[in-house]
Amino acid sequence: MVVQVEQVIRARGGFQRRRDLLPLGYSDRDLRAGLARRAIFRVRHGWYSVPTAPEEAVRAIRVGGRLTGVAALQTYGLRVPRRDVVDIEVPRGACRLRSPGDRRARLALDDGVRVRWVGQARSEIPPGSWRVSVDAALVFILASESRDIAIACCSAVARYLKWSTRRMDAVFESAPVRVQRWRPLVCAQDDSHGETFVRLWLGDARIPWMSQPVVLGAGRLDGKVAPHTFVEVDGGQHDPTWTGGDAFNWEHDHDRDTTVAINGGHVLRYTYRQLYADWPRVLAAISRARDDDLELCARRLRHPSRPRSLSRKRRRSPANQAPTDVQTAEEWEFLQFR
Repeated sequence: MVVQVEQVIRARGGFQRRRDLLPLGYSDRDLRAGLARRAIFRVRHGWYSVPTAPEEAVRAIRVGGRLTGVAALQTYGLRVPRRDVVDIEVPRGACRLRSPGDRRARLALDDGVRVRWVGQARSEIPPGSWRVSVDAALVFILASESRDIAIACCSAVARYLKWSTRRMDAVFESAPVRVQRWRPLVCAQDDSHGETFVRLWLGDARIPWMSQPVVLGAGRLDGKVAPHTFVEVDGGQHDPTWTGGDAFNWEHDHDRDTTVAINGGHVLRYTYRQLYADWPRVLAAISRARDDDLELCARRLRHPSRPRSLSRKRRRSPANQAPTDVQTAEEWEFLQFR
């Protein structure tokens, strides 16, 4: 039984060069027949692929290299921050780089591609390879991205790919010296890059953050900033208009917030838009809620709950009774409220 050329291309990673197909017994006539059937297509000169190939892979091969950086991590199924620029690694001496959207056009500055030349020769790269390893992608990110994006990517890898501490240490040892001090900031408990950003930004403001606290009846929340104050970072699936593939969480979130309130807690819930476009106000709200929580805890320590009989006796006291020397007017008002 003759194996069609598209089956061979698909079995070998989805991309093959003409010079790799000819030794396998396929001729130019077979390639033209595959093109006529639309079972394969020409990515760039001398390169062929199948219609089911990932679009990101097609763009990288068309340019003349392999995906790296954030774009590479996205193809591994990781939810990392989106970037406007796609990073592509090309071998030394690479030329005639093409536009990612048109194999006939040369690569232009406005194509949204950032090219990185590496020491590897093209012959050293496995045929059909269109992305670098996760390790290589992280090293590139640490060297080229901001602290926040780099730590968010490392935390996503540590959590969802279950990396060991030793493997993450090896990545940082291969990164530039200036970023090795970021290693303690990586946290495998971060559920999303939004949580990582909030954790880092609150740390910059000297506000402690506890990741993934457990609340009785409500389960795990994103973070905790005070004894009774919690923070949730909501993606698109938390919106009532969500129509994506993930589970719809809007109703469940409100049920959990109610449970936290019954237990005496308070949930601050923010969207990604608020984090990116209105962080100063978000920080002000978290700071105020935390200060109020700590002040309330301090007052309860100074004035623990009395037996119910004493509470009733206090309520029968005249409402305009002046505070004692031990109690300030503000504390008296607080006790009357209780």
